[in-house]
Amino acid sequence: MSIHKTKCKTYEVKWRENGKLRSHNFKRKIDAEKFQASLKLGKRQFLFAEEKEKKESELTFMELAEVWVRDHAEVHKAPSTVIRDKQIIRDYLLPFIGSMKLSDVSKRSIIDIQANLHRGGKLKPKTINNIIGLCHKIFSDAVGWGMAPANPLSYIKPIKCPESEFRFWTFTERDRFLTFVRSRNPRVYDVVTFAVHTGLRRGEVEGLQRDCIDFERREIIVKRNFCHKTNKLNDYTKGKKFRRVPMNDTVHDMLKKYMLLRPSETVFDLDFQHLVSRYLLPLQQEAGVSQITFHDLRHSFASHLAMSGVSVFDIQKLLGHTDIKTTMRYMHLAPDHLRGVTDVLVKKSLSEKLEKTG
Repeated sequence: MSIHKTKCKTYEVKWRENGKLRSHNFKRKIDAEKFQASLKLGKRQFLFAEEKEKKESELTFMELAEVWVRDHAEVHKAPSTVIRDKQIIRDYLLPFIGSMKLSDVSKRSIIDIQANLHRGGKLKPKTINNIIGLCHKIFSDAVGWGMAPANPLSYIKPIKCPESEFRFWTFTERDRFLTFVRSRNPRVYDVVTFAVHTGLRRGEVEGLQRDCIDFERREIIVKRNFCHKTNKLNDYTKGKKFRRVPMNDTVHDMLKKYMLLRPSETVFDLDFQHLVSRYLLPLQQEAGVSQITFHDLRHSFASHLAMSGVSVFDIQKLLGHTDIKTTMRYMHLAPDHLRGVTDVLVKKSLSEKLEKTG
């Protein structure tokens, strides 16, 4: 009994049965090894690769998606992300390939989805890439689980996305707005001051409780996140890791009024769902500053740190970014960024002229 790799890049198992030489080919070495082991143990209940692929080909994408959501998304992802994934599958993938058998879903099928979504003109390239990316993940997991023969999304090119500028306040705009709003709406002042000086996400600010304010160490412990999709307070952040953000004097002095709250009490009792439309935008117009969203306060925090010379690694830790590439968006604002780099060309051309005249 032996295993040989053939010229066709398959794995052939040879064995003798009742004096006759028999053989069987497998696409994967692991299947050949399993079959060989079953022969050695005298078991004949092994499922041949062809029979297995035949069963797989009877599975539709809709059935695969249901299994993936149940066994992967709901186990490993945040509830809000599961809701988003279900919506993408329902609205953009099932109408195209929901009823198709997995063996019938080809690269051409995926390219058609990508092209149709792009031709519609309603979705941004980044959104389309996210849809295709989710489909790629579903098929990739299915191949790993042995439920699909191959991933038809391999080597599908994403649509190129134009780089978009994020909005943020300048130092002057930040101070002007806070000075303007302090007497007009103290509750909005507290929330905006806290957000623009700590960089917490909206859900993290909304989910902040008194037990996460450490006045002795002058730190904010970020470990909860309020999700509006599920209307629940989660005991984890977006990156599933807690972090500590230092309080500067402005934040420390502002938070003193909340020192006597009970540990489980929410710090900022405000309608965050309508904060921007009802309060932030009208007050920004009155104060004469740029119109930004609540998330742009986080951009302002990061931009101000970069402009003040704080390292990209420190900014990454404060923002809780998993990938440093996300943080690098702010580093073009760093002082002396690329300043003087092209001067070397002038110096070189000058030295060449001196050499010629000398």
